[in-house]
Amino acid sequence: MTFRQDKRLTIVSPGTGATVRLPVKVSWTMRDFTAVRPGSPVRAATGYYAIFLDKYPMAPGKGLGSLVTNGDCAGVTGCPDAAYLAERLNIFVTSRTSYTINTVPSSGTLGSSSHYLTIILVDGAGRRIGDSSWTTTFTVAGAAS
Repeated sequence: MTFRQDKRLTIVSPGTGATVRLPVKVSWTMRDFTAVRPGSPVRAATGYYAIFLDKYPMAPGKGLGSLVTNGDCAGVTGCPDAAYLAERLNIFVTSRTSYTINTVPSSGTLGSSSHYLTIILVDGAGRRIGDSSWTTTFTVAGAAS
C-alpha cells in the first residue's frame, strides 16, 4: 500500500485549536476540484463539500443517505436533504469554500466547549469521493450554545 497526504484542501479558519465565538465561519481553499451543486451529474473531479461537526464521515463510496439510521427517510424523495443533515446530524453541505455554523452542540466530543470538524468531498449524488478528509479542532468561547 502507498499512503500519501492529500494537500488539495487547506482549512483557513478556524485554525486548529482556535477559540471562536458563534457563529463559527469555516473557510478553506481547494485546488484541482470543481465544486457543483448537490444533485449535479457525477463527473470526475467534481462534487461538493460535506462538513461533519463532532462526528466521523461515512466510508469512501458510501452516500450521505447511509448516515440515516432510523428510517426517517423511508419513502421520502430527496431525503436526506441539506436541512435534514444540518438539523438532525450536524452535517453541512455546500458548493462554496466557506460555511457559517450558527449553533454547535453544548457539549462537544472533545470536552464541554471543544469541537472538531471534518471536511470531505462528495460527488453530485452525495457519495464520498475517495478517502481524503481534512480536520480542525476549535473551542467555542462564552456561554453554552
